[in-house]
Order: sequence, then C-alpha cells, then structure tokens
Amino acid sequence: MPPLKNKLAIVIPYYKIDFFEETIKSVASQKDKNFSLYIGNDNSPDDPLPIIKKYLKDDEYKYFYYEENLGGKNLALQWERILENITEEWFQILGDDDELPENFVESFYNSITQLDEKGINVIKFPVKIIDENNNCIRQFSFGKNLISRYEFLISRINHSALSSLSENIFRTKSFLKYKIQQFPLAWHSDDCMIFEYAENDQILYCKNTFVFVRMSEKNISSMTNNTSLKETATNEFFTYIIANYYRQFSSTQKKIILKNLKKHLYYSHHKLSLQTIFIIFTDNFIHGLKLSKYLL
Repeated sequence: MPPLKNKLAIVIPYYKIDFFEETIKSVASQKDKNFSLYIGNDNSPDDPLPIIKKYLKDDEYKYFYYEENLGGKNLALQWERILENITEEWFQILGDDDELPENFVESFYNSITQLDEKGINVIKFPVKIIDENNNCIRQFSFGKNLISRYEFLISRINHSALSSLSENIFRTKSFLKYKIQQFPLAWHSDDCMIFEYAENDQILYCKNTFVFVRMSEKNISSMTNNTSLKETATNEFFTYIIANYYRQFSSTQKKIILKNLKKHLYYSHHKLSLQTIFIIFTDNFIHGLKLSKYLL
C-alpha cells in the first residue's frame, strides 16, 4: 500500500470461509492500490488468516479478531463495530463472499471530483449476481447517472430494482451522523443507509464497473427458514420510513408505499402501530389526499 492517506476503506465483516478466498483475491487484484483494507473476524470457527496472508502482505490490511459474535445478534452491529476503526473519508462494506472486478477502486477515484463538486455522499454501482460456481445468474443496472434517493427507495419498496450492501461506497461522515438502522437480520438496513446517507437527494451511479454479489444457500437472502424475521424487519422498515420521512414523498410515491405496505400486512399478518396509522391519515387529511383506500 502507498504511504499516503487513502480516501477509501474497504471493510470486510468476516464469518463464512466458503467463498472468502475469492473475495480476498479480488481485493488483492485491484489495479489501483490506494485503499485501506479492514477485516473483522466475528468469532468465526474458521481462521481466515492463511487465506489473507496468501494474497496480502502484513502491511496491506488491518485485521481484528472479536471474541464476541455480534453478527448472530444483528449484522448491523458487526458492521458498526468494524467501522469504528476506519479513518478514511469513504468506505465500502464488502460481503465475505462477494467479489470486485480489478477496476473497482480505480472507478471510484475517477468519480471523486464529481462526488465532491455535487456534495454527494453515496456512490452506487451495477450488480451482477453470481452463484456458487461464479456463473452470472442475474444482473441489474439503473439507467441514470444520478438517482434521487426517493426514487431509489421506491424502487426497493416495489421490488423493481436489485440492491445490496456491497455495491455501494459511503462517505464516512454520513455513517457518523446516521449510524445503521438495526432491523432484524439487517434486512433493509442497507436500503436505509443508502436513503439516509444521500441526504442531499442525489446518489451517483457509476456504470464504469460493477460488483459481484454471491447468492448461495448460506446467504440470508436465499434462506427460507428466516421468513418470519424478514417479515418483522420489513414491518419495522415501513414503520421507520413512515415515521421519519413519509411526508417528504410525492403523492404518487405515497400511493406505492401504501399499496406495498398493504400487501406486506396481508401476507405477514403484522399490524400497524397507532403512531403509523395516525401519521398516514393525518397526512392524507392535511393534503386533501385520498390515499387511505390503498391501505384499507
């Protein structure tokens, strides 16, 4: 690593060793080496150091072993614990089974000027979903170079866009301000990070590279034995967004939120809190809207 202060921290919360070698190999293969690598071992039963040392010199990474497993309680706790160590202006949280193409860091630095000029706190990249054998099974890209944070969140609520944590880089000051919402399984926590950190309503979308995101039977996204927790997390996500940001959305966007909330409530059998009901109906009354029909 060069001696100058890096602007970018790549943070890997480590627990699963299954595809970790591919992850480390992709980080070590970056053409632009101007980044700091942080690896936090969440008390994994599998020692990652032999793999790390196979591809990286001792001064090319910072390794933290934690005796207490926090990821089992909530992944967001593990993310925050590692982020407490970084000093760089920007950070990426890379899954321990995801991969980067060799021009990823280079593409980030090519975007720095635009990020700083526009005061943007989030840069997002296209995603390629890969399976256990590294076959690309799905990919997604937004069609714009700049995305409104409201547009982004609506695309997640109505399931029209793919998004996960690894294909984003965040400005560290945004993390220090908002931290990370700790929904069960950290389900939707990344959506909230993107939305809240992009507080000036702009997300830069860089289509010069992408991120490989792994789908396997060990992914939380793929598992079917955690459906109840995912539904609880989705309920908490809707509750949080409505409590803090509902009034900022357009009437068309509110309609989408309510239609999808109604669908969620129907299938999950969750109920709305009185506070959430009050916010929705009060907003409808104040603005003369007739959106309650999308919820009732």
